[in-house]
Amino acid sequence: MEQNKPGKRVAQAAPTPHPARRGLIIVLAVAAALCAAYLALCAYGGSRAAALPRTTAAGVDLSGLTQAQAQTRLEEAGLSQDRSVTLTVAGVQSSYTVPGTAVVPDAAAAAQAALDLGQGGFLTQGWRLLSALVTGNEIEVPFTFTAEGEKQVDALLSQIESELGGRVQETTWEVSGAELLFHMGTPGRAFDLSNVKQEILDRFSSGDTTPLELRPETTDPAPVDLEAVHSQVYTVAQDATLDKETFEVTPSVTGLDFSVSEAQAALEGAAWGSTVSVPLTVTEPAVSTEALQDLLFRDVLGEATSGLTGTSARRRNVELSSAACDETVLLPGEVFSYNTATGSRSADKGYLPAPAYVGGKSVDQIGGGICHTSSVIYYAALNANLEIVERHNHTYAVGYVPDGMDATVWYGSLDFQFRNNTQYPIKIDMVYSNRELTVRIYGTKTDDLHVEMTNKRLSSTAWSTEYTVDPALAAGETRVDQTPYTGRVVEAYRNIYDGEGNLVSSTLESKNTYKMRNQIIAVSPADAAQYGLSQDGTPLPAGAVTTPPVETTPAVSPSPSSSPMPAESPSAAPSPSPAPSESPSAAPSPSPAPSETLPAVTPPAASESAGTEPTQSPVLPVETPPAVSTAPDNGIPIASSAISPLTEA
Repeated sequence: MEQNKPGKRVAQAAPTPHPARRGLIIVLAVAAALCAAYLALCAYGGSRAAALPRTTAAGVDLSGLTQAQAQTRLEEAGLSQDRSVTLTVAGVQSSYTVPGTAVVPDAAAAAQAALDLGQGGFLTQGWRLLSALVTGNEIEVPFTFTAEGEKQVDALLSQIESELGGRVQETTWEVSGAELLFHMGTPGRAFDLSNVKQEILDRFSSGDTTPLELRPETTDPAPVDLEAVHSQVYTVAQDATLDKETFEVTPSVTGLDFSVSEAQAALEGAAWGSTVSVPLTVTEPAVSTEALQDLLFRDVLGEATSGLTGTSARRRNVELSSAACDETVLLPGEVFSYNTATGSRSADKGYLPAPAYVGGKSVDQIGGGICHTSSVIYYAALNANLEIVERHNHTYAVGYVPDGMDATVWYGSLDFQFRNNTQYPIKIDMVYSNRELTVRIYGTKTDDLHVEMTNKRLSSTAWSTEYTVDPALAAGETRVDQTPYTGRVVEAYRNIYDGEGNLVSSTLESKNTYKMRNQIIAVSPADAAQYGLSQDGTPLPAGAVTTPPVETTPAVSPSPSSSPMPAESPSAAPSPSPAPSESPSAAPSPSPAPSETLPAVTPPAASESAGTEPTQSPVLPVETPPAVSTAPDNGIPIASSAISPLTEA
């Protein structure tokens, strides 16, 4: 044996592994292999776009089919053809069948559900595939009603409900004359249709062939909410009114009410299906629709007529202002404003320059002559016995209405206003024809009274003639440059007579002061000395006139029957004075008396302001009274409801 020599190393043999360690290595290797295999299976499952193996829907094999292929196979299978659902009702021997033709399978939804079984997280896809291989998957196919099939099912369920007694009939009510009738409802036996229809579809989807037992619910009518009924029935009586925009009658309303406690007592214990009567408290309106339609604008309350002369421009202004006031309707209590009705009298509205008085002189102004219209309306309002709110007399007396019956206006300053103090609506009717203006105020008479206006002259101031020299005039020629006016103070009286012609009252309406204005005549320089003037128009010294002046006939007589044009300029408002010691004389012409006593019209809660531009209304019959001329300028009271055309300057 060779001995070990110093300085050399001897190699040692490797140790033998322990048995336990060898087993652990084997287990880990197997686990790694299995994990790798599972991961490969998950990857394989995730890469598939088809149904898992052993996947069926309603017995139809969909394994390995794409969504489109699965949908086509389900549609071709005709799943609903061999299916039906039987309906039974507890306590009823009859049964009812819903055929498969009423439904259709939702193949698209089922195919999508089959595809979704293989989808999910990466690590779950392998498990889904293994599970399908071992146990398989069965998918329930959802069904839906066809449009016609749903109608058939609804009709069938309604038939069943009808055979069971029908759905609940709720209690209803109605107003019948002076009674409130409650028609008591009846209980019903019905189904929750939405739930029943879903149960039918679920049976088709599951393929369950056992009968579907329906359980109808019995429902009593809901209790009557008498407070709610009262809020609907309760009505306050309202009179018929006139819509002044459309001239249509707003119908009257009959008031209704009932006792809630009395109705509650009557309904308690009432049998289903019976009718219960509760008395109503009925309040009729003071003015019904029919009554107001018969009464509206039935009578001519007052009127006035005046002739028109002067320039064509002046007549045109009167025509325009009359049209602006025509058909104006005033409800009870409303006020007519002339300035509001016409607005500003401007050229853009068609008004023309015409004579008007400014500062006592006659000058052409846009809208000259419109005081003619306001004066005739004022005169008609007086004859209609209406309340005058605002009125001003002219500076000089006019000739187209009697003294004291005129009304001057000036836009933005002086207005003419009157109030409808009657119980019914009134309407202003303006008629302009053949150089004559007629104003009629229509309304509803509730008494037999009528008005006659008279006046009384308290004093007069005569006018005189003044002369001026105009070099343009030849010898012997003269020219009237200013028409004269007799100044006077006149009182106007409103005299009210009854149907028998008896004077009921005589009231001072106004005291009017009209100024005097001299006549001015221009003469030629050659004739100036005859009139006490030098050729330059200055007065000659006393005693220098050797030949008395030749009087020129005035162009306008001081008589009221030939008074000059009206003035548009404002004048002092009249101030009242005590009534005269003697009663004014008058020759009244009675107005038509009403045939019966009439109820009052209650004005609406909110009415439109008076004087707005009116709209067209129905044409009403009118009466034309005989014309009465004014009295001569002698201070004797006059009475007239119409003025004859007068000569104007």
